[in-house]
Amino acid sequence: LPISPVTTATAERHDIVVTVETIGEINPGNQVSIKPEVSGRIKQIHVRTGQSVPQGTLLVALDETDLLTERDAAQTQIAAAQVRLAKAQRDYDRQRDLLAAKLISQEALDNALTDLELARTEFDKAQKQLQTVDDKLKKIRILAPFDGTVLSVFVTEGQVVSGATSVSQGTDLLTFADLNALVIRAHINQVDITKIRPDQPVRITVDSLPDVTLTGQVVLIAPVATVKSGIKGFSVDVLITTRDDRVRPGMNAQLRFPVAHVVQALAVPLSAVFQESGEKVVYVRQPTGVERRVVTVGAADHRRVEILTGLRDGETVLLEPPAAS
Repeated sequence: LPISPVTTATAERHDIVVTVETIGEINPGNQVSIKPEVSGRIKQIHVRTGQSVPQGTLLVALDETDLLTERDAAQTQIAAAQVRLAKAQRDYDRQRDLLAAKLISQEALDNALTDLELARTEFDKAQKQLQTVDDKLKKIRILAPFDGTVLSVFVTEGQVVSGATSVSQGTDLLTFADLNALVIRAHINQVDITKIRPDQPVRITVDSLPDVTLTGQVVLIAPVATVKSGIKGFSVDVLITTRDDRVRPGMNAQLRFPVAHVVQALAVPLSAVFQESGEKVVYVRQPTGVERRVVTVGAADHRRVEILTGLRDGETVLLEPPAAS
């Protein structure tokens, strides 16, 4: 075949790192929505958006006026129930002595015992009511569940809020997150997911910070496939293991999962290998023209492909087929 003036490349030794690449969004590893456990009026908000606080810091305080009034009423009920219980105990003791002296019937003692048991029940009920109020008073102080940062505040002082009786109920007061542990959730297609393993290292770049390269580690691979953007795959969580204060939740990131590494492989550019009649072929430049050869390929990255058989070190290959040029 005649030699055409096309671009060529030389078969050389290179390290080839095969990666699975995808994109994801950076999120806090631990983020919660703070809700009150009791209903009430907000007395004071002690934090602002963006503020970082240690665990146990007071975030929001509810007004305690109504609960203190309820507590006084419960204490009054206990005092009254205690008086009635003491009287019922004295009546029972007296009736028991009278029965021993055979001055009353057994029925009279049974009636006194019933009154005593009712008085005990009433006293226990009053004590439980006081305990309930005390528990509510403890819950009007909403504290930081862990060291973290206030991401947003949804309420204002004076606003009446509802207590959360379940996960889906209650007023959202604020969102709170630990920004020291950032996680990227990526979607890996079902073809590549078998190449991903737990604890696998990941190389991360951030779109808005082109000079930043981070490292990460796979911490979770979803056991069940999901469909995202029409592609069936698996969710993979990657924990960012290097710290850079410029990296924030909401940023987009590029993830590269290394799945194979071939050291000093004989390689040529991807554009030098052609698919013809079900075979991989290259065109080798010879002194007398161009020789067509069938090759066996191995690992490939986004630039080069490993040649297992069909080429030797230093041979020159065409980057376009002769007919195309």
